[in-house]
Amino acid sequence: MNADQPTPEVIKALASIEMQRQRKEKQLGVPASCGWALRELYGLFGRRRRTPEAAVEDTTRPANVAAATRAIERLRRLARESGQHAMLKGAARLQRSWRDAR
Repeated sequence: MNADQPTPEVIKALASIEMQRQRKEKQLGVPASCGWALRELYGLFGRRRRTPEAAVEDTTRPANVAAATRAIERLRRLARESGQHAMLKGAARLQRSWRDAR
């Protein structure tokens, strides 16, 4: 295996987290699903996982850390963009209600 590539276990774990996040997004919305996924990603390299299939070996490998970091940054960006969109939508709604109140 190339040292510049994440291990198959990490790739599988990242894909699994993203698939579950997308399912949660349909149920709970983008911010909640991103929060859940971020907790999972941060925990991926922390303490030992509860499920054996999610256990990741050799987590200090630079390519594994880089792959997880990219996933975290992508989720942060998605959460930030969806939060800004919701904030703008709320501001527009407030402006309409203020105009209607006159």
